[in-house]
Amino acid sequence: MKKLALLLFISAIPLAQAQVDPPPAYPRDGAIKVLENDHVIVWDIRWLKQDYPIHRHRYDHTGVYYSPGDRIITSTEGEAREIHTDAWNISFQLAGVTHTESGISDEPLRAVFIQIKRPVAGAIETNSSVPQFPYDSPLERRSNERVRVWEYDGDFSSTANSAHYHANDAVAVWFDAKTQANVHFISRGAVHSKGIPTAAVGVFIFEIL
Repeated sequence: MKKLALLLFISAIPLAQAQVDPPPAYPRDGAIKVLENDHVIVWDIRWLKQDYPIHRHRYDHTGVYYSPGDRIITSTEGEAREIHTDAWNISFQLAGVTHTESGISDEPLRAVFIQIKRPVAGAIETNSSVPQFPYDSPLERRSNERVRVWEYDGDFSSTANSAHYHANDAVAVWFDAKTQANVHFISRGAVHSKGIPTAAVGVFIFEIL
């Protein structure tokens, strides 16, 4: 009888956890906040080789993985999936997902994630004579109702140094030769030049719609 009661208790854990409002995904061990304003929160994340508590993603988020690795994602129903993610994959997830994640690779999976705090704002019009981003032919990696993600390849050149304006808020993420993440927020309507070293290993622009 005691054994049956114990089994019933264990099987009820995922459901009980799902019914209680879990904590947000971040902060947590391995996640460092690198930028926050009224529009976004940006995290530099490592999935460490440990168990993390159940959490709920409070915001839509997007980002880029910059170091490959493995993790186990477990749903509130107890379904576990082992996942390998390659570097430079683009992530997008709507708010409301609840699960747990555990890093399982010796070298942890790493990413820069951008949580979107505000609703859709729409593009801003400007009478500026300078061209609108993206005018210098970056690769479009993802596009949906919340974000457009652009990538500059290894031929990233001085052409992107020319002045231009952004119709949407944007987060620029670039990596140096040591794969160190650098992050900069650009307000919609801003007119500026690139300001990113031409020696950058990878450059990603996340337009927040």
